[in-house]
Amino acid sequence: MVQITAMTMVGKQTRANRIVAGTSVPHPCGDPSAPPDADRALRKEIVRTALEVLQTDVEQPTVFTPKITFTAK
Repeated sequence: MVQITAMTMVGKQTRANRIVAGTSVPHPCGDPSAPPDADRALRKEIVRTALEVLQTDVEQPTVFTPKITFTAK
């Protein structure tokens, strides 16, 4: 299981094994204020990271960060 969330501490507290850091609480998988191409690239990278994380062995709750930068406005 992978949990995508901006509140990674909640993911750890709920003992999710694999946690992918999202962008913000109301929009964990994107940034609607960004230009469409940037938002699409961000969403793709978050989902791609989640799919890769599914194949990663973990022994405890582990946070993974997508390899893309974003800024909240």
